[in-house]
Amino acid sequence: MDHGDCKPGTRISLENRIILETAFNLFKKYKVEISDAINTTFPFLECLRDHGFITNAIYKESEESFKMPDSKQRTIYRVLNEVEKTFNLSFLGTLFSDVIMKKYPGLNRIHKVFKKGIPNLELFLENDDKEEEDKPDVKPQPDQVNSSENFTESNDGDTACTSTLKRSMGTADLENNPILEKAKKKKRKTQETNTSVDFLDEILPVTSGTATGILIKRKMKQGITVKCIRSDDGNWLSLREMEIRGGYESANNWKKSVYCGGKPLGKLITGGILPTPPRATGRGKVENSEKCKICQEEGKLFRCTNCFSFFHGNCHLPPVESERNFWKCTFCSIQMRPRSHQYYKESEILGRPMGSDEELKCEFILLKVYCHLENNVFLNIPHKNYAEQASQCLKKLRKLDEIKNNLMEKKYCQVEEFVRAMKGIFQDSEHNDSDLTEEEFQKHFKEVFAIQKPNLNSSLLW
Repeated sequence: MDHGDCKPGTRISLENRIILETAFNLFKKYKVEISDAINTTFPFLECLRDHGFITNAIYKESEESFKMPDSKQRTIYRVLNEVEKTFNLSFLGTLFSDVIMKKYPGLNRIHKVFKKGIPNLELFLENDDKEEEDKPDVKPQPDQVNSSENFTESNDGDTACTSTLKRSMGTADLENNPILEKAKKKKRKTQETNTSVDFLDEILPVTSGTATGILIKRKMKQGITVKCIRSDDGNWLSLREMEIRGGYESANNWKKSVYCGGKPLGKLITGGILPTPPRATGRGKVENSEKCKICQEEGKLFRCTNCFSFFHGNCHLPPVESERNFWKCTFCSIQMRPRSHQYYKESEILGRPMGSDEELKCEFILLKVYCHLENNVFLNIPHKNYAEQASQCLKKLRKLDEIKNNLMEKKYCQVEEFVRAMKGIFQDSEHNDSDLTEEEFQKHFKEVFAIQKPNLNSSLLW
């Protein structure tokens, strides 16, 4: 299979290769459905011919075949077979263009299938179109160059002029051609910014002008005022502060001024790659700059009427969705309970169904663990090897998020299932006891569930 983009000597990132393979497989799978949606030749065949996906001979032959009774779908299918031989992403840009989609509404369902298989499809098609626009448009006069030897393909896949063209135009003129020089500058800029980035990572490299840093998705979710970018000098910056450091203070539009992988953050947010940071409203805009007790960040916060601590709605357990009068946090709900003088066997606690009381206690334990990782570990990672250590910490936090979601969705039928899920974090080969110790978790668990001191053979999980 020739994908067109995968010519010898052309470097293609692993990410783009996966996208290309996925698109090609979807195209092969849905050729029949695409054929069924194309019920007229114009403008479909004309667009394919004009964009070079089919030859003029195939265009004329298909035009005639289309007129035959009961041959419309088969004719389009044969055309798609030709396209398949040199398939590349630019074909999808043509297939799902406004002109074609408006003429053939039956393609809307196919478009949704491709977007589901490739969530960032529009971004890749836009990038593919941009690369086409960046190619220099140098058209020598017919009397200057023999058409049979206008251009050759260089080793790196760029179009290069032959010696015949150089002789006709003059070497000096070619080297000083302003169109070519502009194209070279645009290409250099693209190579500097379009670095290979795995957008699924929790930590992403970002730039704004000459300023560089790393973006923490988890922090970005808390709001636009949160300092979610760690600069190369170790300082934490908000999205706006990153924009200012890059020299775009007057722009006041970080969505266009801050880039990741050569793409503005606004595009990545629209494409679903990055979260949409909420605006700080209500309690989030406070003069004293209160911070969340869990993550130590500002933003839209809810205050406990008992201990006066602040929490992001999603940081707290259970999540807080709206303002409530006399709201108490889970820490206070547990600590204000009268202490029970009755103690239980660990086996009895583990076998308990996950009722509302047990769920509240598990939420309390989770909050304790979150506080430790967010406050004591993540915020104190040294500057040296920061990205590597931060990634390990964020991996633990993502696992805690999974346990949190399962707890909220009532997927744990017994307390034992919650404990086993937590124990899985400590059994991870990459786990570092300096971040979070199994003994610390066990201590919180036994205290909140009033478990009696074990005999030598009484522990089931510890």
